[in-house]
Amino acid sequence: MRKLLLFTTLMLLLAGFAAAQGGRERTIGGRGAAPGGANASSAAPGPQIAHKIRSWQLLDLGTRADSLAPDTLSTGFQVHSPAYRAAVANVQLGNLGAPWMPAMVSELPVSRGFLFTESLGGFFKGPEEWRWYNTTTPYTNLYYQNGGPKRRSEEVVGILFTQNINRFWNVGFQYDLISSIGRYDAQKSDSRHFRFFSSHTGKRYELHSAYVYNKTDHLENGGVMDEDYVLNPDDYDFGREENIPVQFYTASNRTDNHQLYLNQALDIGNLTVSRRDGESAVLPVGTAIHTLHIDRRRRVHRMDDLGRYFGGEGDDFYQHIYVDTERTFDRVYETSIQNSLQLKFNEEANALLHFGLRGFVTNEVERLRYPALGYIEEDGERLPVMLEGDTTLTSTLVGGQVFKNLGEHFRWNAGARFYFQGYRSGDTELTGALSSSFGLGRDTAGVEAYGGMYLNAPGFFEERYFSNHFAWEERFDKVQTLKVGGAVKLPGRRLSLSAEGRIINDYVFWNEEALPEQTSTVLSVFELQLFKHFSGAGFNSRNTVLYQMSSHQGLLPLPEWAIYSSNYYENVLFKVLHFQLGFDLRYNSLWFAPAYMPATGQFHVQNERQVGDYPFVDVFLNMQLKRARIFVKLDHVTQGLTSNQYFHTAFYPANPRGLRFGVSWNFYD
Repeated sequence: MRKLLLFTTLMLLLAGFAAAQGGRERTIGGRGAAPGGANASSAAPGPQIAHKIRSWQLLDLGTRADSLAPDTLSTGFQVHSPAYRAAVANVQLGNLGAPWMPAMVSELPVSRGFLFTESLGGFFKGPEEWRWYNTTTPYTNLYYQNGGPKRRSEEVVGILFTQNINRFWNVGFQYDLISSIGRYDAQKSDSRHFRFFSSHTGKRYELHSAYVYNKTDHLENGGVMDEDYVLNPDDYDFGREENIPVQFYTASNRTDNHQLYLNQALDIGNLTVSRRDGESAVLPVGTAIHTLHIDRRRRVHRMDDLGRYFGGEGDDFYQHIYVDTERTFDRVYETSIQNSLQLKFNEEANALLHFGLRGFVTNEVERLRYPALGYIEEDGERLPVMLEGDTTLTSTLVGGQVFKNLGEHFRWNAGARFYFQGYRSGDTELTGALSSSFGLGRDTAGVEAYGGMYLNAPGFFEERYFSNHFAWEERFDKVQTLKVGGAVKLPGRRLSLSAEGRIINDYVFWNEEALPEQTSTVLSVFELQLFKHFSGAGFNSRNTVLYQMSSHQGLLPLPEWAIYSSNYYENVLFKVLHFQLGFDLRYNSLWFAPAYMPATGQFHVQNERQVGDYPFVDVFLNMQLKRARIFVKLDHVTQGLTSNQYFHTAFYPANPRGLRFGVSWNFYD
């Protein structure tokens, strides 16, 4: 109730502030300002101001602005889970805010960053995933979601506010909260994201800056004690799901993240270019760009009553306790400071060859602090103690790219980067992509292709780590990856087909003991994804079918089939209320989904328990009334209808049936 009251108060304050600022006339500027955006008419007295919102992401190390449409559609609004929004197939723990990872070839990471947030990627986003804005009037979006029952509720709160100070300068902030008690015991999670951002998109100078704070804090129950409690609930007297015994009740993981980002671009030189209509334009020859990104992360795994679970009989959840049999407190820090200098020759000024060129150099300094084993003498005994290790790593790379990003029908790029100094010395990436569109009957067909060759050193913590329960010291070779993919899209027919294949040598995986291991076996994986949208007389069926192959399921497991089908009837009531009434179906074939290890936060292979071959169905109602979107849905209506095999992975069942609703409300003044 307090969170709902806070949300309502903030909504009223922001709405009042936005309304008070709405009288200032604003225009759109900057390289992110591409045609399109959200428009609404003003009801304020006097001259009307068109409400326009334009947003973009910075790609290619901050050198290219990719325009994005504001999220105002009802279609898909009912998909509340970050895991399902990101990937058709995934492995997760079920609870909002809990770790998850995609189980799709196209979503597999080529290289890894900070090891201990790998399964929390939905919360720890990097600069290329942030949105920047330019608005003619202040823009506010308020989001609230709640899932029951009340005693085990899940709540999501989102606030976005942005406005222009003048035609070039925009400021704003974003706050997101996920607070979930969890349907099973010891699942409580609290995840927060805050970003303050500002951008100045002038004629010759541009600046994008942001401060970001992320936090995830969740209990780790280790899964249910016995899967039979879920598979055959009538044989037991637990009653509610939260009474089912779990492995741990006080184990937790907390991760804090601070980021500071600064991207500056200055146009240099002038060149007069003739246009086809006989006019001429003065364009910059090139752009000099500097990017600073400071990223600090701290991860703590703790369990204060470890002695309660450790019996020393060899069948404990943790097979090893290296230092303290009463308490686990593993703490890891990583601070990364990355500086990039780039020089880009703009394709707009290259009237002869019609392509652009950029070169860059990047230096990264990483400071790592982590648990280390030490010993003390006490009463003539040599006893182990936990100390703190400290390592500083540096890496420097050079790279370049040739590109053609302008034009409607044909675009391409080819690039390379090479680490010539430091910890990652010898790492190499060669990449390329192209896209084309052409008329096909009454439709316009789009074709895309991309590929890359990668040689990457494993991360520091993949090779060495010590904690109260896990310890390893390895020397791995660089991982070699060849990636090729493409897609064919027919927007008029609402049909697309995409594919990706990879060949991986010296792959590093997490084995059945939840330890890193490198295999000399060459792995090959393949993904084929088909999307088709059928519609008629108000009925819609949006279908995604995913087919995958893995040459070694015991090393890199993937579900062979995954299906997502959203079926609904849509119409308009009273000429103002647009609605969609239907159901979502999710299904994947049987597979050995990776198990989860709380102490390291890693998903690892297991070959004892298959999950899948179970239909998850949600019934939903989406409504849109002017600037407000609302959904109401009943999750997991198939619970117990065919079986109780609703496990995401071993010992982690999906949430049982429950009612959920959400609302998103836009304010443009």
